[in-house]
Amino acid sequence: MIDEFKDKVITVLCGGNSQEREVSIRSGKNVYDTLIKLGYQATIKDPLDLNFESDTLDVVFLALHGPGYEDGTIQSQLELHNIPYTGCGVIASQIGMDKSKTKLICSQNNLPIPNYILLHSPLSSLPESFEFPVILKPVSEGSSIDVFIIENLDELQTKSDYLTSHYQAYLIEEFIQGRELTVGLVEAPDLISLPILELVPKNKFYDYEAKYTPGLTSFVLPASINDLESRLLSSYSKQLFNLVSGSGFARVDFRLCPKRGPFILEINTIPGLTDTSDIPAQAKEFGWSFETFISIVLLSALNRYTLWEK
Repeated sequence: MIDEFKDKVITVLCGGNSQEREVSIRSGKNVYDTLIKLGYQATIKDPLDLNFESDTLDVVFLALHGPGYEDGTIQSQLELHNIPYTGCGVIASQIGMDKSKTKLICSQNNLPIPNYILLHSPLSSLPESFEFPVILKPVSEGSSIDVFIIENLDELQTKSDYLTSHYQAYLIEEFIQGRELTVGLVEAPDLISLPILELVPKNKFYDYEAKYTPGLTSFVLPASINDLESRLLSSYSKQLFNLVSGSGFARVDFRLCPKRGPFILEINTIPGLTDTSDIPAQAKEFGWSFETFISIVLLSALNRYTLWEK
């Protein structure tokens, strides 16, 4: 147990009103149960019921997902009230939730990304330099919500019209033939790259259903990749984590093309902590129990607490 927190109440924030509400609740319940098992005073709260002026919040463990919660909004409010919290701060959260900002930072620092265009209106034709299949996705969503593999012009028009009507902006991205890989990162206190995970979904790709339905995705852990590929993925992940000013933990997702190598898809600044989530499985493969992993993540809140107490 962290001595500084033994007399503090740790509030697990989960739920909210994003499309990832149910995933967040599952993550939060896992974290809450673990904190109780570790001997902490813990409570669980939905941010929709939060009142910063009247609620007492000693320490917050963020298990929130989606816009409003992973984009720096809740982090800004917590910092305004000097409440220590886990995971990435405001800047990293803003960049990580906005895929166009992430891609811009990658391109400015020679980190490999798929060809893409940021869009605000429907497409009537395929842009130059693209060929089917392509990916359409919202700029600021998680859990592969409303991500589409587009095979033809009819789909392009229909799905781009849908994304324009539901989101302020979306991306068209080249489809990278290859394997789905993810790298978990944890500060313990040095930045550690956890064993790389390959995801083999039974669905067309690693979509929302495949992520959160037991049995729909096989985990290959550690991934069957060579040493060079492993070093590249770990190096790219750590570089991106540092470039966005990450803290605590994060996960970087890749497509690994057999001919062109790895491509960064995004960085997730509050990875899921459900029973089917990636990073708990990676931590277990590394040799950490879920209790140990949660204890290490909690240290990121201690770092803020210690800084703000000075």
